[in-house]
Amino acid sequence: MMFLNAYNTFMGDRERVIEDCELMRQALIDFTELDEKIEKQQAEVEVIADKVKILVKENASTPQSQDEYIQKYEGLSKRYEEEYGKLENLQRDKELRKSKDKAMEVFIENLKKQPLVVVEWDESLWALMIEKAVVSKDGSINFIFYNGTEIREEV
Repeated sequence: MMFLNAYNTFMGDRERVIEDCELMRQALIDFTELDEKIEKQQAEVEVIADKVKILVKENASTPQSQDEYIQKYEGLSKRYEEEYGKLENLQRDKELRKSKDKAMEVFIENLKKQPLVVVEWDESLWALMIEKAVVSKDGSINFIFYNGTEIREEV
């Protein structure tokens, strides 16, 4: 019964929920700022990689202290790993946002197909709409829909 109440409350304003979800999708797939960060980070990684190549080439062709060479090489290698890690994090963030966008697209399509009001338990409806339900000590349940909407049902 609590799920039915939460669902019916949620669906009571389905058009607004769909509009909000579409706005979320637009924000998720606006990669302008993220792409700029990725491009800048890729350039930084390439600069460091070039410095490593130059250092190795110099070591192979010019006599120099191997202790200094190793120290410089290890410093550049550490810096490269740090900057490359930042690049991977940015790329992972972009992929995660793409994945969330796809999930939101599926949620919206499912939302459009569902009835506005339900009067009996429907397991498939639960699976399509509810991300999780959190039960409090007082017995109330906080239903969290896949779009992030939370509806609390009291006992």
